[in-house]
Amino acid sequence: MTGSDDRSELAGRDNDSSPGPARVAGAADLDIASSAWELERIPAAFAVARGPAHTLVRANGAFRQLMRGVDLAVGGPLADALRSRGLGDLLAVLDRAMRTGAVERDCRIDGPGPAAERWRCTIWPQVDDCGSTVQLLIELRTAAPSETTLALQREVAERMLLRALRDRDVAESADAARSRERLLATEGRRLSASLDEGTTLQAITGLSLLQSGTWCVVDILEPGGEMRRLAIMHRHPTKQLLLRKLHDRWHPRPGDPFGIPAAIANATATPIRGDCIAAPTVADHDAETLRVLRSVDAGPFLTVPLMIGDRLLGALTFVGDAAGGAFRPEDAELAEALAIRAAMALDNARLHGESIELRVRADSANQAKSAFLGTMSHELRTPLNAIGGYVDLIDMGLRGPVTDAQHIDLGRIRSNQRHLTTLVTDLLNFARIDGGRLSYHFADFVLQARLVAGLEMVEPLAREKALVVEDLACDAGILVHADPEKVTQIIVNLLSNAIKFTPAGGRLSIRCATAERAALLRVTDTGIGISSDKLASIFEPFVQVRSGLAGRDSGVGLGLTISRDMARAMGGDLTVESEPGDGSTFTLNLPLARQREAAGHSL
Repeated sequence: MTGSDDRSELAGRDNDSSPGPARVAGAADLDIASSAWELERIPAAFAVARGPAHTLVRANGAFRQLMRGVDLAVGGPLADALRSRGLGDLLAVLDRAMRTGAVERDCRIDGPGPAAERWRCTIWPQVDDCGSTVQLLIELRTAAPSETTLALQREVAERMLLRALRDRDVAESADAARSRERLLATEGRRLSASLDEGTTLQAITGLSLLQSGTWCVVDILEPGGEMRRLAIMHRHPTKQLLLRKLHDRWHPRPGDPFGIPAAIANATATPIRGDCIAAPTVADHDAETLRVLRSVDAGPFLTVPLMIGDRLLGALTFVGDAAGGAFRPEDAELAEALAIRAAMALDNARLHGESIELRVRADSANQAKSAFLGTMSHELRTPLNAIGGYVDLIDMGLRGPVTDAQHIDLGRIRSNQRHLTTLVTDLLNFARIDGGRLSYHFADFVLQARLVAGLEMVEPLAREKALVVEDLACDAGILVHADPEKVTQIIVNLLSNAIKFTPAGGRLSIRCATAERAALLRVTDTGIGISSDKLASIFEPFVQVRSGLAGRDSGVGLGLTISRDMARAMGGDLTVESEPGDGSTFTLNLPLARQREAAGHSL
């Protein structure tokens, strides 16, 4: 910048002016190229830099004094010198002025060093006719103490204000979160308070968001697929009276952009948003519906489906006030959380209702079955008893002479008649137990006496198969508290079962003892045994060991079922231990009589 070519006007753009070259007032009118000493005489710190690297063209003594420690070489890149001395703030202002061509006024700059003084910088760009920035006139000055103090005060005030605003936002966010949690906890308890479906649906109709003026529309999808508008609820009594007019006329229809039609069309749990009045299909409803919606200031809506897995149960539509603005993301999150709780409560209520209905049906079926078995048993016992009576009359010769062969045949008839009578008696007892109509008469008695009575009844069966009772041990002092007749029946069933499944020539063992306030009667045989997978099922009705279901020659499979049920009804139990091919041990457990509870006998 020498000779006449260095004479030029410095032009620039102020930050507040319109784009385009303009003359710069004040220092911009200096004739920079007139002479170097004129710049030196200016008491303010001035420099001239050119180009993107801010090549130093001129710098007066005041500028060099202020920038002491910075390598200021005329013709050298000022940008590198500033960067090396940590004067990035000043470099950023220079870059911005060069890029925009706009005047930078009184920019605050930190000087170099840890105890740097504060500067003020003003830059006037020189812009050519094409609008490009050619060079920059730079003024630096030390900020006055009052300016520094004011700047620090302003900075501290700004930080305090920002912190206060952040603290307020955090507090408001925490308050909103607590309010949402309280609402969810309250509504969750209310929704789960009952398993009755009607009560649960009533609870769902009372749901609302925290946003003031919000009201709720509840749509339900019936099990058959029919859409039904369950309720329209507003917390404001006057507006609720207006909305009540819509209960019989505003129904969900295919194509509606909200409610369950929209939930069906959407097929996801994603919230659906829109404006209630502006929705296209609302206008398709009658004029009265539209008038009521406007009278309650219906505005934005938010629909959240009621879903369990992929199953749609219904939809909640929250409608806001027209002047309240759109629903916020946190409103949608709260609505989804409420919908999840409502869907779970409704599904639980429906499952509970279905279980009650199934139980009622099962009870009805059991009662019908028990009634049928009881009736049939009574009907069958009458002719069977008659058959037995006539067989006895003939066998006694009261109807005329009977040959030896006829006596044998009559014995066979009598045996089958008794077998059928036993089967019918089992059916009758099972029907009575299943229907809760079997009565018990408790008393204290000697267990050994009941065992002897049972053995006498099955002795012919054991003798027929040549079975040997090799161990019979039952203390005559063991007293039990139960129904004597029922205990005898259980013992006969256990002995008959052991004889039935023990091959000819086998052995039986019967032992009694006491343990922990109970009398134990164990019947052990050397029969076919029972596999481990059948041990539990043998106590089920109509089940036999050999073929799964009762065989033709082995009864109806009710003996063990009846025996265990009667034992449990008397405060005891019936259990089994067995291995295939190694026989079985059935243990009858009965409560001891009170005066004998303290006695103990080892097995």
